[in-house]
Amino acid sequence: MDFIDLKTQYRLYKEEIDAAIHRVLDHGAYVMGPEIAELEAILADYVGSKHCIAASSGTDTLLIALMALDVGPGDEVITTPFTWISTAEVIGLVGATPVFVDIDPDTFNLDLDQMEAAITSRTKALMPVSLFGQIPDMTRINAVASKHGLPVIEDAAQSFGAKQHGKRSCGLSTIGSTSFFPAKPFGCYGDGGALFCNDDALASK
Repeated sequence: MDFIDLKTQYRLYKEEIDAAIHRVLDHGAYVMGPEIAELEAILADYVGSKHCIAASSGTDTLLIALMALDVGPGDEVITTPFTWISTAEVIGLVGATPVFVDIDPDTFNLDLDQMEAAITSRTKALMPVSLFGQIPDMTRINAVASKHGLPVIEDAAQSFGAKQHGKRSCGLSTIGSTSFFPAKPFGCYGDGGALFCNDDALASK
């Protein structure tokens, strides 16, 4: 049994997809065309976020988030080892060090007691990860972050569309990041991703 069947999915929406592709081919704006701004507006409204910035992948959105927060050499970012490699990879790409905190065996999300205990003077950000559609306890994570003056990057590649306390995933922290890889909850034909935030200065970066 196929985990995802893009051929069948395509057949269901063939006319609509083909028409959209031909609109792009007709106007010729293959990079940053009008469809991108339209998508960003729709997604921002859906999540309840002021800004949405589309990117080529969920990996890139995590990398951009770290860069926007000026995370770099000598810094530490606390995250989970139970995730796709991109979560840790992008931390290394900016020259920072991933600090892995074990998971809660009941939720598979970050153990929040261990997360707070791992904070040091070098910690620059917290990066909790949603898993199997389940969002970590963002209320508690944000409270810990606020206590220590840290931003939170919500890796919501596996929870786009989910809600916590009435708010949608990707709109629960300083910056929300999601992936449109075909196997994700909101997949595309190829790869893609998006960032979400309410901070004008961060969005401008």
